[in-house]
Parts: sequence; C-alpha cells; structure tokens
Amino acid sequence: MDLSQLSIFAIILAVIANMIIGALWYSPVLFANIWMKSLGKSMEELQSSNANIGYGLTTLAGIISAIVLSLFISMLDSVTIGGGALIGFLAGVGIASARELSPTFFEGRKYTLFLISAGYHTVSLTVMGIIIAFFVK
Repeated sequence: MDLSQLSIFAIILAVIANMIIGALWYSPVLFANIWMKSLGKSMEELQSSNANIGYGLTTLAGIISAIVLSLFISMLDSVTIGGGALIGFLAGVGIASARELSPTFFEGRKYTLFLISAGYHTVSLTVMGIIIAFFVK
C-alpha cells in the first residue's frame, strides 16, 4: 500500500467530523448528563481533571483512526460511499465497541457508559468512513 495515495484532505475532514460528533455526543444536547451521572462526576470535576490532555489524546486517536480507516477503504478495488459507511460501521461495532467490553466488565463500569461509548465510536467511524470513501481515488 502506497501511503501517498491516501487523501490528506479526507483524513482531515474525517478527524474534524470525529471531533464534532464527540463534542455533540458528550454535550448536554445528547448524552453528557447521563454520562456524567453514570461516571458519578460533575462537569466541574471533568473540566478540572486535565481536560486538555484528554482532548489532545482524543484528537490523536481520531487521526490514527482516520488513517487506518483510509488504509482499509483504499485496499478495496472499488468502494462506494455506502461501502465506506459499512466499513466504518463494522469498525465501530466489531472493533472499537467490542474492545470496550473487557474494561466494562473487569473495571465494573456501568453498562450505560459502555452503550454511550460504543454508540459514539460506531456513529463516528461510520461518518468517517463515508467521508473517506467520498475522496478515494
């Protein structure tokens, strides 16, 4: 695989989409209140606990995810936007969400946290797959 064939523009857009989805997903508009209640934390506690490091790591994870998703999608001979969505969805459900199961069980996390996190990963990777597939050469 020639990495020069990947669309940097698509990767950047996918990372931005990931950040927007995350900002909405974990905002009071969607799941912030139930997420914080399940964590047993307040907004003040979350914001004072190295939030900038968390945002930086989330951005780095988004970049890595977008690059890997681009590699997966570009390996196909022919891909449609629907195919990109499917690859992103499968990565979300079959990889990211499945990986959330072990810490949920072993760390005694509430299943609400699993559902919120798994939902975020699935929706975000699906949208990222759509964006990336749109720009595949």
